[in-house]
Amino acid sequence: MTLLQSIDEFLGNITVTDRQEESIKSSLSNLDGHLLDEENDLHILRTFTNGSYERDTNIRPLKDIDVFAVLDFEKWKDGNGNLPTPQSVLTKLKNYLNGLDDYKDKVKQDRPCVTIELSDKDFDVLPSFPQTAGGYLIPNPDLSGWTYSYPEDLTKNLNSINKTRNYKVKPTIKAVKSWNKENSKYIPSYHIEEVAINIFQVNSFTNYEEAIRIWYTNAEYHLDSGKFDSYNDYETAIKKVKKAKDKLKEAKEYLDDDKETKAKQIWKDIFGREFPAVEEDEEEAKAFSKSLSSGTLKIASTGALSTAGGYSVTPSKGYFGGEE
Repeated sequence: MTLLQSIDEFLGNITVTDRQEESIKSSLSNLDGHLLDEENDLHILRTFTNGSYERDTNIRPLKDIDVFAVLDFEKWKDGNGNLPTPQSVLTKLKNYLNGLDDYKDKVKQDRPCVTIELSDKDFDVLPSFPQTAGGYLIPNPDLSGWTYSYPEDLTKNLNSINKTRNYKVKPTIKAVKSWNKENSKYIPSYHIEEVAINIFQVNSFTNYEEAIRIWYTNAEYHLDSGKFDSYNDYETAIKKVKKAKDKLKEAKEYLDDDKETKAKQIWKDIFGREFPAVEEDEEEAKAFSKSLSSGTLKIASTGALSTAGGYSVTPSKGYFGGEE
């Protein structure tokens, strides 16, 4: 198996399956039915999914699926036209969902949203108020008030650059997210996408090996410290990105030197358990195959095959890993 084939298998290993996709859609339909019930006194105008699920950059195992609950400003404002506190809205939303038989004792507040924890997935329901000029008001992370958010812009921008780069940007993001998960998830998931948009607006590539390597080569210049939980997390992420960048550069040098097994082992070290295992004897088998084809394969006095000394073996058209 070549490195490119290994990367393809890796991407398949981390991509949500069709069966999981159908399960998500069924659960979403059920949740929408509850949220849009006109008798629930939540005054929700509509809902829409956002985050990695909506942008098709989520990876296995399934975890958080973001759902925006768009509330009716006129129904929630007080006599002076002011919105209630984020906490009061979240409490009302949580109490309603937790009172349903489908979600009883499965609902908690996970600042600044309400999370429904199902057996195989979680739904993060985020209250929001639409703004006339565009965007939404959502709770601040510390719940001190409401802040502006433009979630649909990221989806639009990512879809555009993904199309421009032959629909290979989203799988590239999945690879980085898998690595990020293996490295304590220091980089916010959405920020990996933002960085990818910036990088691939000016950098083209021919395959996933090159695309992933380009992300790590340039990421340190696009990571925004303000998007991290702390500056220490930002510094740690930069160090991890640089380390991965250097290792991918080394792997590319091995690849160019026709030492593909060593290159694949480095990729395995970087991306962990979901990356296909590397056969340690593959390089040796490849060398024997080439020696047999060129007539330089020999039989040593012990009877073992050798590429060094001994009796020559008649040249043969062999086959190894796609190379005749």
